[in-house]
Amino acid sequence: SHAQISPSSHFLGRKLLADVGKNRNVVCVSSVSGGSLTNAFVAQEGDYSRLTAEDFERHIAQPFARRVAQIGTLWASWTTWAYIVTLCLTFLAVFSVWWLPLDLSMRLVGFIGSLALLSVVANRRGAVCSLALRRTLYSRHGQPTRLRDIHSANLQHIICTTEVRGGEHVYFSGDFVCSYRLGWGCPAGLGLGDAVQVSAAFPVGFPPRWLRTAPHNFTGGARETPRFMVLSDGGVYDNMAEQWPIGVGSRKRRWPIRSELLKEPDSLVVVNASGPLQWDAIRRLRVPVIGEIFALLRVLRVLYDKTTTTRRIGLVDRFDRETKEREGLEGALIMINRSPFWTADYFDRQGDMWPGRAERARRVLAVLGDDGRAHWEEIARSNNGVKTTLSRLGGDVAASLLYHGYVLAMANLHVILGFPLIELPSIDRFRKLTM
Repeated sequence: SHAQISPSSHFLGRKLLADVGKNRNVVCVSSVSGGSLTNAFVAQEGDYSRLTAEDFERHIAQPFARRVAQIGTLWASWTTWAYIVTLCLTFLAVFSVWWLPLDLSMRLVGFIGSLALLSVVANRRGAVCSLALRRTLYSRHGQPTRLRDIHSANLQHIICTTEVRGGEHVYFSGDFVCSYRLGWGCPAGLGLGDAVQVSAAFPVGFPPRWLRTAPHNFTGGARETPRFMVLSDGGVYDNMAEQWPIGVGSRKRRWPIRSELLKEPDSLVVVNASGPLQWDAIRRLRVPVIGEIFALLRVLRVLYDKTTTTRRIGLVDRFDRETKEREGLEGALIMINRSPFWTADYFDRQGDMWPGRAERARRVLAVLGDDGRAHWEEIARSNNGVKTTLSRLGGDVAASLLYHGYVLAMANLHVILGFPLIELPSIDRFRKLTM
Protein backbone atom coordinates (compact mmCIF):
# COMPACT_ATOMS: atom_id res chain seq x y z
CA SER A 1 0.00 0.00 0.00
CA HIS A 2 1.27 3.49 -0.88
CA ALA A 3 -0.05 5.84 1.75
CA GLN A 4 -0.52 9.59 1.94
CA ILE A 5 -0.73 11.50 5.21
CA SER A 6 -2.65 14.74 5.17
CA PRO A 7 -1.93 16.37 8.54
CA SER A 8 -3.54 19.40 10.11
CA SER A 9 -2.06 18.68 13.51
CA HIS A 10 1.28 17.72 15.03
CA PHE A 11 3.12 14.46 14.37
CA LEU A 12 0.61 12.13 16.05
CA GLY A 13 -0.18 10.19 12.86
CA ARG A 14 3.44 9.92 11.75
CA LYS A 15 4.57 8.82 15.21
CA LEU A 16 2.07 5.98 15.18
CA LEU A 17 2.96 4.90 11.62
CA ALA A 18 6.63 4.78 12.58
CA ASP A 19 5.81 2.69 15.65
CA VAL A 20 3.92 0.09 13.59
CA GLY A 21 6.43 0.15 10.71
CA LYS A 22 3.99 1.68 8.21
CA ASN A 23 6.10 4.78 7.56
CA ARG A 24 8.03 2.78 4.93
CA ASN A 25 4.90 2.82 2.75
CA VAL A 26 4.27 6.57 2.92
CA VAL A 27 4.82 8.24 -0.47
CA CYS A 28 3.61 11.76 0.33
CA VAL A 29 2.75 14.07 3.22
CA SER A 30 0.63 17.13 2.36
CA SER A 31 -0.29 19.83 4.85
CA VAL A 32 -2.01 23.15 5.40
CA SER A 33 -1.88 25.79 8.11
CA GLY A 34 -0.38 24.68 11.44
CA GLY A 35 0.23 21.16 10.11
CA SER A 36 2.82 22.60 7.74
CA LEU A 37 5.05 23.50 10.69
CA THR A 38 5.35 19.79 11.49
CA ASN A 39 5.52 18.65 7.87
CA ALA A 40 8.42 20.97 7.06
CA PHE A 41 10.33 20.09 10.23
CA VAL A 42 10.07 16.36 9.51
CA ALA A 43 11.18 16.98 5.92
CA GLN A 44 14.17 19.02 7.07
CA GLU A 45 15.40 16.47 9.60
CA GLY A 46 15.50 13.29 7.52
CA ASP A 47 13.82 10.76 5.25
CA TYR A 48 10.76 9.83 7.29
CA SER A 49 10.08 6.68 5.27
CA ARG A 50 13.46 5.22 6.29
CA LEU A 51 13.49 6.09 9.98
CA THR A 52 13.01 3.55 12.74
CA ALA A 53 10.51 4.35 15.47
CA GLU A 54 13.38 5.05 17.89
CA ASP A 55 15.15 7.38 15.45
CA PHE A 56 11.95 9.27 14.72
CA GLU A 57 11.27 9.80 18.41
CA ARG A 58 14.84 10.82 19.27
CA HIS A 59 15.71 13.04 16.30
CA ILE A 60 12.35 14.49 15.27
CA ALA A 61 9.48 13.97 17.72
CA GLN A 62 11.28 14.98 20.90
CA PRO A 63 13.05 18.12 19.58
CA PHE A 64 9.88 19.36 17.91
CA ALA A 65 7.63 18.58 20.88
CA ARG A 66 10.00 20.36 23.26
CA ARG A 67 10.13 23.41 21.02
CA VAL A 68 6.35 23.66 20.72
CA ALA A 69 5.67 22.90 24.38
CA GLN A 70 8.38 24.84 26.18
CA ILE A 71 9.66 27.56 23.83
CA GLY A 72 7.26 28.32 21.00
CA THR A 73 8.04 29.66 17.54
CA LEU A 74 6.90 33.15 16.57
CA TRP A 75 7.18 34.58 20.08
CA ALA A 76 10.45 32.80 20.85
CA SER A 77 12.50 35.02 18.51
CA TRP A 78 13.83 38.41 19.63
CA THR A 79 13.09 39.73 16.14
CA THR A 80 9.35 39.40 16.83
CA TRP A 81 9.58 41.49 19.98
CA ALA A 82 11.68 44.09 18.18
CA TYR A 83 8.96 44.27 15.54
CA ILE A 84 6.24 44.68 18.19
CA VAL A 85 8.14 47.59 19.75
CA THR A 86 8.51 49.21 16.31
CA LEU A 87 4.81 48.69 15.57
CA CYS A 88 3.78 50.25 18.89
CA LEU A 89 6.06 53.24 18.43
CA THR A 90 4.70 53.80 14.92
CA PHE A 91 1.15 53.55 16.24
CA LEU A 92 1.90 56.15 18.91
CA ALA A 93 3.45 58.43 16.30
CA VAL A 94 0.15 58.54 14.40
CA PHE A 95 -1.54 60.26 17.34
CA SER A 96 1.34 62.10 18.96
CA VAL A 97 1.90 64.18 15.80
CA TRP A 98 -1.16 66.25 16.81
CA TRP A 99 0.66 67.42 19.94
CA LEU A 100 3.67 68.81 18.10
CA PRO A 101 4.06 72.63 17.97
CA LEU A 102 3.19 72.81 14.26
CA ASP A 103 0.45 74.49 12.26
CA LEU A 104 -2.56 72.45 11.18
CA SER A 105 -1.33 71.74 7.65
CA MET A 106 2.00 70.37 8.91
CA ARG A 107 0.22 68.25 11.51
CA LEU A 108 -2.02 66.85 8.80
CA VAL A 109 0.99 66.01 6.62
CA GLY A 110 2.70 64.36 9.59
CA PHE A 111 -0.45 62.40 10.44
CA ILE A 112 -0.84 61.07 6.88
CA GLY A 113 2.85 60.20 6.70
CA SER A 114 2.90 58.35 10.02
CA LEU A 115 -0.34 56.56 9.08
CA ALA A 116 1.26 55.39 5.82
CA LEU A 117 4.32 54.21 7.76
CA LEU A 118 2.08 52.31 10.19
CA SER A 119 0.41 50.56 7.25
CA VAL A 120 3.79 49.50 5.82
CA VAL A 121 5.02 48.22 9.19
CA ALA A 122 1.75 46.36 9.92
CA ASN A 123 1.88 44.62 6.54
CA ARG A 124 5.29 43.14 7.43
CA ARG A 125 3.72 40.72 9.91
CA GLY A 126 4.06 37.78 7.54
CA ALA A 127 7.72 38.48 6.80
CA VAL A 128 8.42 38.83 10.54
CA CYS A 129 6.76 35.46 11.16
CA SER A 130 8.87 33.87 8.39
CA LEU A 131 12.03 35.20 10.01
CA ALA A 132 10.99 33.82 13.41
CA LEU A 133 10.20 30.40 11.92
CA ARG A 134 13.56 30.36 10.19
CA ARG A 135 15.37 31.21 13.41
CA THR A 136 13.47 28.76 15.63
CA LEU A 137 12.76 25.75 13.37
CA TYR A 138 14.07 25.93 9.82
CA SER A 139 17.81 26.43 10.02
CA ARG A 140 20.62 23.90 10.11
CA HIS A 141 24.23 24.59 11.03
CA GLY A 142 23.48 28.29 11.24
CA GLN A 143 22.08 28.51 7.70
CA PRO A 144 18.40 28.85 6.74
CA THR A 145 16.92 25.77 5.10
CA ARG A 146 15.77 26.28 1.52
CA LEU A 147 12.74 24.58 0.03
CA ARG A 148 14.97 22.99 -2.61
CA ASP A 149 17.01 21.32 0.17
CA ILE A 150 14.04 19.06 0.97
CA HIS A 151 14.59 15.79 -0.86
CA SER A 152 13.67 12.24 0.14
CA ALA A 153 14.19 9.16 -1.96
CA ASN A 154 10.79 7.63 -1.24
CA LEU A 155 8.34 10.38 -0.36
CA GLN A 156 7.38 13.98 -1.04
CA HIS A 157 6.46 16.69 1.42
CA ILE A 158 3.82 19.02 -0.05
CA ILE A 159 3.10 22.36 1.63
CA CYS A 160 -0.21 23.85 0.49
CA THR A 161 -1.18 27.51 0.42
CA THR A 162 -4.07 29.46 -1.11
CA GLU A 163 -3.72 31.88 -4.02
CA VAL A 164 -6.39 34.38 -3.02
CA ARG A 165 -7.02 35.88 -6.47
CA GLY A 166 -7.82 32.56 -8.12
CA GLY A 167 -9.19 30.88 -4.98
CA GLU A 168 -7.12 27.72 -5.38
CA HIS A 169 -4.06 26.00 -4.01
CA VAL A 170 -0.42 26.58 -4.81
CA TYR A 171 1.71 23.55 -3.89
CA PHE A 172 5.32 23.83 -2.65
CA SER A 173 7.75 20.92 -2.47
CA GLY A 174 11.48 20.34 -2.71
CA ASP A 175 11.05 19.23 -6.34
CA PHE A 176 8.57 21.75 -7.72
CA VAL A 177 6.05 24.54 -7.19
CA CYS A 178 2.78 24.16 -9.07
CA SER A 179 -0.83 25.28 -9.38
CA TYR A 180 -3.56 25.07 -12.00
CA ARG A 181 -3.33 28.70 -13.17
CA LEU A 182 0.38 29.32 -12.67
CA GLY A 183 1.58 26.00 -14.06
CA TRP A 184 4.73 24.10 -13.16
CA GLY A 185 7.78 25.79 -11.62
CA CYS A 186 10.91 25.18 -9.56
CA PRO A 187 11.46 25.93 -5.83
CA ALA A 188 14.27 28.41 -6.69
CA GLY A 189 15.75 30.00 -3.58
CA LEU A 190 12.55 30.19 -1.53
CA GLY A 191 13.17 29.60 2.16
CA LEU A 192 11.43 26.68 3.84
CA GLY A 193 10.26 29.09 6.56
CA ASP A 194 8.63 31.29 3.90
CA ALA A 195 6.75 28.33 2.40
CA VAL A 196 5.52 27.32 5.85
CA GLN A 197 4.50 30.87 6.76
CA VAL A 198 2.34 31.37 3.67
CA SER A 199 0.72 28.00 4.35
CA ALA A 200 -0.01 29.11 7.93
CA ALA A 201 -0.89 32.76 7.24
CA PHE A 202 -4.00 32.69 9.40
CA PRO A 203 -6.42 35.34 8.04
CA VAL A 204 -6.61 38.54 10.11
CA GLY A 205 -3.53 37.48 12.06
CA PHE A 206 -1.35 37.71 8.95
CA PRO A 207 -1.94 39.56 5.68
CA PRO A 208 -1.55 37.74 2.35
CA ARG A 209 2.10 37.49 1.25
CA TRP A 210 3.16 38.75 -2.17
CA LEU A 211 5.88 36.52 -3.63
CA ARG A 212 7.47 37.11 -7.02
CA THR A 213 6.78 34.44 -9.63
CA ALA A 214 9.82 35.13 -11.86
CA PRO A 215 12.33 33.04 -9.83
CA HIS A 216 10.12 29.95 -10.17
CA ASN A 217 10.01 29.90 -14.01
CA PHE A 218 6.40 28.75 -14.31
CA THR A 219 5.33 27.02 -17.53
CA GLY A 220 2.17 25.25 -18.67
CA GLY A 221 -0.28 27.37 -16.70
CA ALA A 222 -3.88 28.16 -17.52
CA ARG A 223 -3.13 31.85 -17.97
CA GLU A 224 -0.26 34.25 -18.45
CA THR A 225 1.99 34.20 -15.40
CA PRO A 226 1.38 37.25 -13.16
CA ARG A 227 4.28 39.08 -11.51
CA PHE A 228 3.25 37.98 -8.03
CA MET A 229 1.58 35.15 -6.18
CA VAL A 230 -0.74 36.53 -3.48
CA LEU A 231 -0.84 33.79 -0.85
CA SER A 232 -2.83 33.13 2.30
CA ASP A 233 -3.42 30.21 4.67
CA GLY A 234 -3.73 26.84 2.93
CA GLY A 235 -6.77 26.01 5.05
CA VAL A 236 -8.77 28.79 3.40
CA TYR A 237 -9.14 26.58 0.33
CA ASP A 238 -8.75 23.10 1.77
CA ASN A 239 -8.56 22.64 5.53
CA MET A 240 -7.55 18.97 5.34
CA ALA A 241 -4.96 19.07 2.52
CA GLU A 242 -6.70 16.16 0.82
CA GLN A 243 -6.93 17.92 -2.54
CA TRP A 244 -3.32 17.10 -3.32
CA PRO A 245 -3.56 13.28 -3.07
CA ILE A 246 -7.01 13.14 -4.60
CA GLY A 247 -5.85 15.18 -7.60
CA VAL A 248 -2.49 13.51 -8.34
CA GLY A 249 -3.95 11.56 -11.28
CA SER A 250 -5.34 14.68 -12.94
CA ARG A 251 -2.00 16.49 -12.50
CA LYS A 252 -0.21 13.62 -14.20
CA ARG A 253 -2.52 14.03 -17.17
CA ARG A 254 -2.07 17.80 -17.17
CA TRP A 255 1.74 17.65 -16.99
CA PRO A 256 2.64 14.24 -18.48
CA ILE A 257 6.34 15.05 -18.78
CA ARG A 258 6.40 15.63 -15.01
CA SER A 259 4.37 12.55 -14.10
CA GLU A 260 7.39 10.64 -12.81
CA LEU A 261 7.76 13.24 -10.05
CA LEU A 262 4.19 12.77 -8.80
CA LYS A 263 3.63 9.89 -6.40
CA GLU A 264 0.06 8.58 -6.37
CA PRO A 265 -1.19 6.92 -3.16
CA ASP A 266 -3.84 4.24 -2.80
CA SER A 267 -4.53 4.94 0.90
CA LEU A 268 -5.12 8.29 2.56
CA VAL A 269 -4.92 9.17 6.27
CA VAL A 270 -6.42 12.58 7.03
CA VAL A 271 -5.61 14.13 10.42
CA ASN A 272 -7.78 17.14 11.23
CA ALA A 273 -7.16 19.21 14.38
CA SER A 274 -9.95 21.71 13.67
CA GLY A 275 -12.88 21.02 15.94
CA PRO A 276 -16.48 21.96 15.08
CA LEU A 277 -17.95 25.35 15.88
CA GLN A 278 -18.64 25.78 19.60
CA TRP A 279 -21.48 27.64 21.34
CA ASP A 280 -20.17 31.11 22.16
CA ALA A 281 -21.25 34.15 24.18
CA ILE A 282 -22.72 37.04 22.20
CA ARG A 283 -22.25 40.00 24.58
CA ARG A 284 -19.37 41.44 22.60
CA LEU A 285 -21.58 41.44 19.49
CA ARG A 286 -23.68 44.16 21.16
CA VAL A 287 -20.79 46.66 21.29
CA PRO A 288 -21.35 49.39 18.64
CA VAL A 289 -19.09 49.14 15.56
CA ILE A 290 -16.72 46.63 17.18
CA GLY A 291 -19.63 44.24 17.67
CA GLU A 292 -20.29 44.35 13.93
CA ILE A 293 -16.71 43.30 13.24
CA PHE A 294 -17.04 40.38 15.67
CA ALA A 295 -20.37 39.47 14.07
CA LEU A 296 -18.79 39.41 10.61
CA LEU A 297 -15.98 37.18 11.86
CA ARG A 298 -18.53 34.88 13.46
CA VAL A 299 -20.54 34.66 10.24
CA LEU A 300 -17.40 33.75 8.30
CA ARG A 301 -16.60 31.11 10.94
CA VAL A 302 -20.08 29.60 10.52
CA LEU A 303 -19.71 29.50 6.72
CA TYR A 304 -16.26 27.93 7.04
CA ASP A 305 -17.47 25.34 9.57
CA LYS A 306 -20.44 24.22 7.49
CA THR A 307 -18.39 24.03 4.31
CA THR A 308 -15.65 21.91 5.89
CA THR A 309 -18.22 19.68 7.59
CA THR A 310 -19.80 18.92 4.22
CA ARG A 311 -16.39 18.17 2.73
CA ARG A 312 -15.53 15.79 5.56
CA ILE A 313 -18.80 13.91 5.12
CA GLY A 314 -18.17 13.64 1.37
CA LEU A 315 -14.62 12.44 1.94
CA VAL A 316 -15.68 9.66 4.33
CA ASP A 317 -18.47 8.60 1.96
CA ARG A 318 -15.91 8.39 -0.84
CA PHE A 319 -13.56 6.28 1.27
CA ASP A 320 -16.35 3.88 2.22
CA ARG A 321 -17.69 3.56 -1.32
CA GLU A 322 -14.29 2.90 -2.86
CA THR A 323 -13.38 0.42 -0.12
CA LYS A 324 -16.54 -1.58 -0.81
CA GLU A 325 -15.90 -1.51 -4.54
CA ARG A 326 -12.24 -2.42 -3.96
CA GLU A 327 -10.96 0.33 -6.23
CA GLY A 328 -9.88 3.89 -5.90
CA LEU A 329 -8.60 5.59 -2.76
CA GLU A 330 -9.33 4.01 0.61
CA GLY A 331 -8.77 6.10 3.70
CA ALA A 332 -9.52 7.14 7.24
CA LEU A 333 -10.30 10.46 8.93
CA ILE A 334 -8.95 11.31 12.39
CA MET A 335 -10.73 14.17 14.18
CA ILE A 336 -9.07 15.56 17.30
CA ASN A 337 -12.42 16.53 18.89
CA ARG A 338 -13.45 12.88 19.21
CA SER A 339 -12.77 10.22 21.80
CA PRO A 340 -10.95 7.03 20.68
CA PHE A 341 -14.21 5.22 21.50
CA TRP A 342 -16.21 7.09 18.86
CA THR A 343 -15.22 5.16 15.71
CA ALA A 344 -14.99 1.83 17.53
CA ASP A 345 -18.50 2.25 18.97
CA TYR A 346 -19.90 3.18 15.57
CA PHE A 347 -18.52 0.16 13.73
CA ASP A 348 -19.28 -2.18 16.62
CA ARG A 349 -22.91 -1.52 15.74
CA GLN A 350 -22.29 -2.03 12.00
CA GLY A 351 -21.60 -5.78 12.01
CA ASP A 352 -23.94 -6.49 9.08
CA MET A 353 -22.50 -3.78 6.81
CA TRP A 354 -18.87 -3.90 7.94
CA PRO A 355 -18.14 -7.28 9.57
CA GLY A 356 -14.35 -6.87 9.37
CA ARG A 357 -14.42 -3.39 10.89
CA ALA A 358 -16.88 -4.54 13.56
CA GLU A 359 -14.53 -7.31 14.64
CA ARG A 360 -11.56 -4.93 14.80
CA ALA A 361 -13.72 -2.38 16.65
CA ARG A 362 -14.37 -4.89 19.41
CA ARG A 363 -10.62 -5.42 19.76
CA VAL A 364 -10.13 -1.68 20.16
CA LEU A 365 -12.89 -1.47 22.76
CA ALA A 366 -11.28 -4.28 24.72
CA VAL A 367 -7.91 -2.47 24.70
CA LEU A 368 -9.43 0.85 25.74
CA GLY A 369 -11.52 -0.69 28.51
CA ASP A 370 -15.03 0.48 29.30
CA ASP A 371 -13.89 2.23 32.49
CA GLY A 372 -11.99 4.78 30.40
CA ARG A 373 -14.95 6.30 28.56
CA ALA A 374 -15.50 9.30 30.82
CA HIS A 375 -11.75 9.91 30.97
CA TRP A 376 -11.38 10.03 27.19
CA GLU A 377 -14.50 12.16 26.72
CA GLU A 378 -13.01 14.74 29.08
CA ILE A 379 -9.64 14.68 27.24
CA ALA A 380 -11.40 15.15 23.88
CA ARG A 381 -13.48 18.03 25.26
CA SER A 382 -10.44 19.73 26.75
CA ASN A 383 -8.24 19.32 23.66
CA ASN A 384 -10.99 20.56 21.38
CA GLY A 385 -10.78 23.88 23.22
CA VAL A 386 -7.04 24.37 22.67
CA LYS A 387 -6.52 27.37 20.40
CA THR A 388 -4.07 27.61 17.53
CA THR A 389 -1.00 29.45 18.79
CA LEU A 390 2.58 30.22 17.80
CA SER A 391 3.64 30.70 21.42
CA ARG A 392 4.53 27.83 23.74
CA LEU A 393 1.72 25.41 24.58
CA GLY A 394 3.02 24.22 27.93
CA GLY A 395 4.12 20.69 28.72
CA ASP A 396 0.82 19.36 30.09
CA VAL A 397 -1.28 20.69 27.20
CA ALA A 398 1.17 19.43 24.56
CA ALA A 399 1.42 16.00 26.21
CA SER A 400 -2.37 15.70 26.37
CA LEU A 401 -2.73 16.59 22.69
CA LEU A 402 -0.06 14.09 21.68
CA TYR A 403 -1.44 11.33 23.89
CA HIS A 404 -5.00 11.87 22.67
CA GLY A 405 -4.03 12.10 19.02
CA TYR A 406 -1.79 9.03 19.15
CA VAL A 407 -4.41 6.77 20.76
CA LEU A 408 -7.13 8.18 18.49
CA ALA A 409 -5.03 7.43 15.40
CA MET A 410 -4.20 3.95 16.68
CA ALA A 411 -7.88 3.14 17.24
CA ASN A 412 -9.23 4.60 13.99
CA LEU A 413 -6.54 3.18 11.73
CA HIS A 414 -6.90 -0.32 13.18
CA VAL A 415 -10.68 -0.30 12.81
CA ILE A 416 -10.90 1.27 9.36
CA LEU A 417 -7.68 0.25 7.59
CA GLY A 418 -6.59 -2.78 9.60
CA PHE A 419 -3.32 -1.28 10.84
CA PRO A 420 -1.66 -3.16 13.72
CA LEU A 421 -3.20 -2.64 17.15
CA ILE A 422 -0.46 -2.02 19.68
CA GLU A 423 -0.36 -1.73 23.46
CA LEU A 424 -2.07 1.34 24.90
CA PRO A 425 0.68 3.80 25.82
CA SER A 426 0.91 5.84 29.01
CA ILE A 427 0.62 9.62 28.92
CA ASP A 428 4.00 9.69 30.71
CA ARG A 429 5.59 8.66 27.43
CA PHE A 430 4.38 11.88 25.84
CA ARG A 431 5.25 14.00 28.84
CA LYS A 432 8.86 12.89 28.41
CA LEU A 433 8.75 14.09 24.79
CA THR A 434 7.82 17.60 25.89
CA MET A 435 10.31 17.94 28.75
